[in-house]
Amino acid sequence: MSIESIFLGHWLYLMPDTEPNPHGRIVLIKKRSFGPIETYDWGIDVNGLPYEEYQWCENDLFENENYFKHISKKELTEQIEKMINGSMENGFYEWAITYKKILDRLNSDLY
Repeated sequence: MSIESIFLGHWLYLMPDTEPNPHGRIVLIKKRSFGPIETYDWGIDVNGLPYEEYQWCENDLFENENYFKHISKKELTEQIEKMINGSMENGFYEWAITYKKILDRLNSDLY
Protein backbone atom coordinates (compact mmCIF):
# COMPACT_ATOMS: atom_id res chain seq x y z
CA MET A 1 0.00 0.00 0.00
CA SER A 2 1.30 3.42 -0.80
CA ILE A 3 -0.63 5.19 1.99
CA GLU A 4 0.82 4.29 5.40
CA SER A 5 -2.23 5.35 7.44
CA ILE A 6 -5.81 6.52 7.02
CA PHE A 7 -8.50 8.10 9.16
CA LEU A 8 -11.94 6.50 9.28
CA GLY A 9 -14.08 8.61 11.57
CA HIS A 10 -11.91 9.71 14.48
CA TRP A 11 -9.81 6.53 14.34
CA LEU A 12 -6.40 6.30 12.70
CA TYR A 13 -5.64 2.98 11.00
CA LEU A 14 -2.09 1.92 10.26
CA MET A 15 -0.98 -0.34 7.44
CA PRO A 16 -1.40 -4.03 8.31
CA ASP A 17 1.55 -6.33 8.88
CA THR A 18 1.85 -9.38 6.68
CA GLU A 19 4.86 -10.77 8.53
CA PRO A 20 5.14 -11.56 12.26
CA ASN A 21 6.37 -8.79 14.56
CA PRO A 22 9.05 -9.42 17.25
CA HIS A 23 6.34 -11.01 19.44
CA GLY A 24 5.42 -13.43 16.64
CA ARG A 25 2.08 -11.72 15.97
CA ILE A 26 0.74 -10.75 12.57
CA VAL A 27 -1.15 -7.51 13.28
CA LEU A 28 -3.81 -7.24 10.58
CA ILE A 29 -5.77 -4.26 11.92
CA LYS A 30 -4.14 -1.44 13.88
CA LYS A 31 -6.72 1.06 15.16
CA ARG A 32 -5.55 4.16 17.10
CA SER A 33 -7.23 7.09 18.86
CA PHE A 34 -5.56 10.28 20.09
CA GLY A 35 -8.33 11.57 22.31
CA PRO A 36 -8.22 9.59 24.49
CA ILE A 37 -5.04 7.75 23.56
CA GLU A 38 -5.99 4.11 23.11
CA THR A 39 -5.28 1.29 20.67
CA TYR A 40 -6.97 -1.80 19.31
CA ASP A 41 -5.17 -4.52 17.37
CA TRP A 42 -6.62 -7.59 15.66
CA GLY A 43 -4.52 -10.33 14.15
CA ILE A 44 -3.01 -13.77 14.40
CA ASP A 45 -0.80 -14.71 17.35
CA VAL A 46 2.37 -16.81 17.38
CA ASN A 47 0.25 -19.98 17.69
CA GLY A 48 -1.90 -19.12 14.67
CA LEU A 49 -4.92 -18.07 16.76
CA PRO A 50 -6.97 -14.92 16.07
CA TYR A 51 -6.77 -12.28 18.80
CA GLU A 52 -7.95 -8.85 19.86
CA GLU A 53 -5.83 -6.55 22.02
CA TYR A 54 -6.85 -3.27 23.67
CA GLN A 55 -4.49 -0.82 25.36
CA TRP A 56 -5.42 2.36 27.23
CA CYS A 57 -2.35 4.60 26.86
CA GLU A 58 -3.38 8.06 28.08
CA ASN A 59 -2.74 7.64 31.81
CA ASP A 60 -3.18 5.00 34.50
CA LEU A 61 -6.85 5.84 35.12
CA PHE A 62 -8.20 3.01 32.94
CA GLU A 63 -5.12 0.82 32.57
CA ASN A 64 -6.99 -2.06 34.23
CA GLU A 65 -9.21 -2.08 31.12
CA ASN A 66 -6.30 -3.35 28.97
CA TYR A 67 -6.75 -6.84 27.59
CA PHE A 68 -5.46 -9.44 25.19
CA LYS A 69 -7.94 -12.15 24.29
CA HIS A 70 -8.36 -14.84 21.71
CA ILE A 71 -11.35 -14.44 19.44
CA SER A 72 -13.00 -16.64 16.85
CA LYS A 73 -12.01 -16.63 13.21
CA LYS A 74 -15.52 -15.31 12.51
CA GLU A 75 -14.94 -12.29 14.79
CA LEU A 76 -11.64 -11.52 13.05
CA THR A 77 -13.33 -11.92 9.67
CA GLU A 78 -16.04 -9.45 10.72
CA GLN A 79 -13.42 -6.86 11.69
CA ILE A 80 -11.67 -7.29 8.33
CA GLU A 81 -15.00 -6.94 6.50
CA LYS A 82 -15.60 -3.68 8.42
CA MET A 83 -12.21 -2.46 7.20
CA ILE A 84 -13.09 -3.36 3.60
CA ASN A 85 -16.44 -1.58 3.78
CA GLY A 86 -15.08 1.49 5.58
CA SER A 87 -12.20 1.77 3.13
CA MET A 88 -14.53 1.53 0.14
CA GLU A 89 -17.03 4.04 1.56
CA ASN A 90 -14.25 6.57 2.14
CA GLY A 91 -12.46 6.13 -1.18
CA PHE A 92 -9.46 4.17 0.10
CA TYR A 93 -9.77 1.53 -2.61
CA GLU A 94 -6.17 0.36 -2.32
CA TRP A 95 -6.77 -0.43 1.35
CA ALA A 96 -9.98 -2.30 0.49
CA ILE A 97 -8.10 -4.43 -2.04
CA THR A 98 -5.36 -5.16 0.50
CA TYR A 99 -7.91 -6.25 3.11
CA LYS A 100 -9.75 -8.40 0.56
CA LYS A 101 -6.46 -10.21 -0.06
CA ILE A 102 -5.96 -10.61 3.70
CA LEU A 103 -9.50 -12.02 4.00
CA ASP A 104 -8.81 -14.46 1.15
CA ARG A 105 -5.61 -15.64 2.91
CA LEU A 106 -7.47 -16.00 6.20
CA ASN A 107 -10.24 -18.01 4.55
CA SER A 108 -7.62 -20.18 2.83
CA ASP A 109 -5.98 -20.89 6.20
CA LEU A 110 -2.71 -19.35 4.98
CA TYR A 111 -2.21 -17.50 8.28
